[in-house]
Amino acid sequence: MTGKFICCYQKYIHTYYKPLIFLLYTLLVFYMGFISEKPLERYLTRVFHKPLVSVVMSTFNRAQALPDAIESILKQTFQDFEFIIIDDGSTDDTWNVIQSYAEKDSRIVALRNERNKGLIYSLNRGLDVARGKYIARMDDDDESLPFRLERQVLAMNEHPDMTVLGTDMLRSKDVVKKQSGSPVIADPDEVELNSYFFPVLAHPTVIMRRDFLNKHHLRYNPKYLYAEDYGLWKDVLNAGGKISNIKEVLLYFGVVKDVTRPPNYYNTSYETFKTIQWEKFKTFWPDIPYEWRGMLDSSEHKCLLLKKMSEANKTLKILNQQELDKQCFSLCEKEKLKQEGISVIHPQWKDYVSVNKNNKTFFRVDVPSETGKIMKEDASTVTVKWDHYDIETFRKEENGKKWVLTEN
Repeated sequence: MTGKFICCYQKYIHTYYKPLIFLLYTLLVFYMGFISEKPLERYLTRVFHKPLVSVVMSTFNRAQALPDAIESILKQTFQDFEFIIIDDGSTDDTWNVIQSYAEKDSRIVALRNERNKGLIYSLNRGLDVARGKYIARMDDDDESLPFRLERQVLAMNEHPDMTVLGTDMLRSKDVVKKQSGSPVIADPDEVELNSYFFPVLAHPTVIMRRDFLNKHHLRYNPKYLYAEDYGLWKDVLNAGGKISNIKEVLLYFGVVKDVTRPPNYYNTSYETFKTIQWEKFKTFWPDIPYEWRGMLDSSEHKCLLLKKMSEANKTLKILNQQELDKQCFSLCEKEKLKQEGISVIHPQWKDYVSVNKNNKTFFRVDVPSETGKIMKEDASTVTVKWDHYDIETFRKEENGKKWVLTEN
């Protein structure tokens, strides 16, 4: 009886089930290709092609300016990308603008929040949807130069240890020529140290490694309102990532002049920045006064912080010790040396030098690595041999406290 049942069941499957599945699949393809608003090309692209780059942009009530931002991405010389655009509950014609572009270009992934939920929510939604190896940010009031993605992808490929790379930018549409060869990036150790004192990356210029963000469960933190990018860079560094900047202009920043910000945007952004900054410093100085947040324009405070960081870092080993000591010297000794050192007037640079009386060597204060040796000195002149400059003779003025390069 059991064998007869199995035989009948198999016959049923062969006769009815497989044709039914084929019919359903045919109807699905027909629906996707001819009835659904999403064309078959878009469906197949999404299923079978994984782009190298995912560009993520959130927008809100920016219908008039949005076309320039969108087209600056679509016209990139590097074309292997998906463009994820999130409409954050706009009440103007923004969604229609996005849809009109999405109908023409299958690389656009159009998402819409039912109501305005803010930039942090929208960007995290974009990060969750992104499939590219790299994630590039874009803002709806900026324009990317045509070769932006090409240069950033090249830089990320050539620097596999970099997690986030920003770029230089311009606030006006000056002509910018594409650079050739390998992109030059800033010293990551210097950038990391500078991140304790000011935001070092321009948010809409960055490109990031998606696998690093996912591996460490990193997203924009809602508690860092209006400074969510600075908070993310802090989390990336804490997770062992590296950040830097490509020394090329690849974005026109803030080209839309009529941008409206939420009430108290700038005050809230500054307060959030100070909180993140304080959290970063606490690693090196647990008892740092909370009221010191944002007071780092004071050379006295910054000098003390650098000294605390330098001493603690010898045990913590978080930052590059050489870079820390260099900035400690540059800031903490600079004013003292300016008062006690010698002013040098030079056609190419104005600087102060500190002279070691014992071996007659000295160094430039602004460029500590540039040292020199006094070859000859008398009451009125001094001859100097620099590390990287030719021998130069200076005339002494003001009781020897100022040297002026002579014509010879």
